[in-house]
Amino acid sequence: MDFTVNKLIVLYLLSEIKLPLTLSQLTQIILEKGYTDYFSIQQYLNQLFESQLIEKHKENNSSYFCISESGKQTLDFFVSRIPCSIRSEIDDFIYANWRSLKNELDITAQYIPNKKYEYIVYCKITENDISLIELNINVTTKHQAAQLCDKWKNNASDLYRDILHLMAL
Repeated sequence: MDFTVNKLIVLYLLSEIKLPLTLSQLTQIILEKGYTDYFSIQQYLNQLFESQLIEKHKENNSSYFCISESGKQTLDFFVSRIPCSIRSEIDDFIYANWRSLKNELDITAQYIPNKKYEYIVYCKITENDISLIELNINVTTKHQAAQLCDKWKNNASDLYRDILHLMAL
């Protein structure tokens, strides 16, 4: 496939999913489907961003990508260049995975080094763009920080419920 079609595939994915996607989500989806290689997808994203066809937002050390208005217009004009089979594959993928991708956006956890031997873990749950809870935890090892992130991502709903219960709400 040529590079123009691959760029259109990225635009189509961002247009149809109707969610901002992280760099890792975008890369994983495109690579899983075998549309292009890792280095090419990075190049396409940079070119689409420089051309203002996609937008990039940074939040807590993560970049989120979404299609811009000019990206939508460009896609409308050139969507027929994407083979129907690929559009159908992307549509099927979105249908099967939309909820899990949305949940990844709603539940976030990451850590950053603070001082020597200190890491701050940022945990957050949002619903409809409203923050339900934000929790910052200071730990002493990178291993602890990574474990907290994993536990938050895997148990956020239960942890949130338990916190509310402990606070007698």
